Amino acid sequence: MFAHNTPEAHVGNRFIGRWQLLRSMVTSYLNSCVLYTLGLMLGSVFLASCMSGDAANPAVSASDRPNDRSTMGPETLRRSASQFLESLDEAQRHQVTYALSDTVERANWSNLPDNMFDRGGLSIGDMSDEQRRRAHDLIRASTSSQGYLKIAGTMWLDDILRKEFLARGEGDGRMSELIDSFRSKNYYISIFGDPREDANWAWQIQGHHLAACFTVVGNKIGFTPTFLGAEPYTIQSETYAGWRILSHEVERGFALLQSLSIDQRSTTVLDRDVPGDVLAGPGRRASLLQFEGIQASALNAQQQELLQHLVEEYVRNADHAAADAQLDKIAADGLESLYFSWTGPTDDIKARFYYRVHGPSILIEYVRERGGALGRAANHVHTLVRDPGNDYGEDWLRRHYQEHH
Repeated sequence: MFAHNTPEAHVGNRFIGRWQLLRSMVTSYLNSCVLYTLGLMLGSVFLASCMSGDAANPAVSASDRPNDRSTMGPETLRRSASQFLESLDEAQRHQVTYALSDTVERANWSNLPDNMFDRGGLSIGDMSDEQRRRAHDLIRASTSSQGYLKIAGTMWLDDILRKEFLARGEGDGRMSELIDSFRSKNYYISIFGDPREDANWAWQIQGHHLAACFTVVGNKIGFTPTFLGAEPYTIQSETYAGWRILSHEVERGFALLQSLSIDQRSTTVLDRDVPGDVLAGPGRRASLLQFEGIQASALNAQQQELLQHLVEEYVRNADHAAADAQLDKIAADGLESLYFSWTGPTDDIKARFYYRVHGPSILIEYVRERGGALGRAANHVHTLVRDPGNDYGEDWLRRHYQEHH
C-alpha cells in the first residue's frame, strides 16, 4: 500500500512529472503556433483589404493614398528630374530647360544621326560623370527595366556602329563626319517646365535611333511619341556577337502573323512594297488616319492573346503606372477598334517587312530597314509608338503640336 515510496515509484513519479511538463510545453507551443498562424491570416486579410481599398476606412480613395501606384510614378519622376536639374550649373540649366508651352521645340525631334539634325537641350557628352548618373536615374524613373535597357542599349549601339565603320577603314570627308557622330555621348536631354515647382511638365531624350518624350500632367504620365531603332539589329562578330537591343518586337509580331489562317491573312497582308521607314515618323504624324488590316475582334482567343503580348512589348517600355493606364485606355476602346496589318514576305523572319498595330489610342510601327549605313540588308530596324489622340500629353494639356521634319 506504500508502493509509491519505492525507488521504482520515485522513478515513475519523475517520469510522469516530466511527461506532464513536456505535454504542457507542447500544448503551449501548439497554441502559440495556432495564434501566430491566425494572426498572419488576419494580417494578410487586412493588408489585402487595404490594397483593394476595402480597409476599415473605405472613405480613403486610391488617389488619396501616398503609396498608390497612381502617385508613385509621377513623384519618382519629379524627384529624379529635380535632382538632375540640381546637378547642373546655371548655364547648363539654361541650355536644357524650355517652357512647357514651347510646342515647336517639344515636337522637334528626329532619329537622324547627330550631324544631320540640329537638336536642342544638353548632350550626354557635355555632362560630368555625376550629371550622367543623374540623367540615367531620370531615364530609369520614366521606364520599366526593359524600357531602360532598350534606351541605354540604343545609345550604346552607336559606339558599336562607329567601331564597325572604323574597322572597315572608312572615314573620308562627309563620311568622316557621319562616323564621328555615331557616339553614345551624342544624345540630348531637354526639360519643359520646372518639375521642382510645376504639376505639369515634360522631358525628352533624343539622338540617333532614339526619341522618347515623357509628359507629366498631375498624376498622369504620357510616354509618346517613342522612337527606337537599332543598327546593327544583331551584332555579328567579336565579343558581342549575337546581341540584340530590339528582339521581341519582331518575334512577337511574326508569331501573330504565323497564327493567322489563310482567310485571315488575306485581310491582314497588304499588297504593297515594304516602306523604307516607319510612316508616322517625325513630321508625318497625321499620315496614318485610316485603319488597315484585320480587326482584333476577328481573331480567336489565342490570336488575341498574341496581339496583347505584342502591344505590351511596346507599351511596357514605359514605367508601370503609365503603361497600365495606356493599356486600360486601349482596352476601353474595344477589340473592334484595334487593327493589325503586315506588308512584305510572310514566311521569313529575317526578310525585310513592315507591320502596324493601329487604334484610336495606339499606333505601333515596325520596319526592317534597307541596308542602312553599312549596307547590310535587314540588319537595321526602326520602331515607333504613338498615341493618336494624346501624343505629348496634348489631350490633357489641350494644346496642338506641329511637328517639323
